Amino acid sequence: MPEALSITKPNTVETFMKANTDLRIAADALKEFQKQLDTLALSITKEAAKQATAAGRTTIMAADVKSAMTVVTGSTSDLPYLFRQLEKLTAKETADLSTLIQKWIAAH
Repeated sequence: MPEALSITKPNTVETFMKANTDLRIAADALKEFQKQLDTLALSITKEAAKQATAAGRTTIMAADVKSAMTVVTGSTSDLPYLFRQLEKLTAKETADLSTLIQKWIAAH
């Protein structure tokens, strides 16, 4: 893939950001946002392709993109992802988490 390829154009990033805030936006912020979008888009594309290939398909489907977004961003709105993160906790961290949950339950 060529290095110059980008998910969007710089002026599109600027238009989007300006439409969603009343603040001024520094030129380096625009460049950084575009760089982060490119990195995220590339990672999602590669993960979606990996999932489609693993499923024996030659077409990336919407479900592949959605799943790839969770894998790449670590979205905690996905319960299986969240559980995998919990499994990584040590016994002490799990106990501390349990205490926090109990306090939250008592407060709500």
